Amino acid sequence: MFKVKAVDHTGRAVTFACGTAEQALERSHELARRGFRDIVVLGKDDKEVSASALERSLDLD
Repeated sequence: MFKVKAVDHTGRAVTFACGTAEQALERSHELARRGFRDIVVLGKDDKEVSASALERSLDLD
């Protein structure tokens, strides 16, 4: 399981659970489009990575 953590426009921290890395990446892109900031993805080992680092590690076409 992956988690996406971000801060909304009011300053409230939110966390979203995602089943796969691809879902976490999609969620992080969606949150960025909606104006969330400080977006990080927590992997299976609870290590925080940025969405761009996750995207590079997935080797998507």
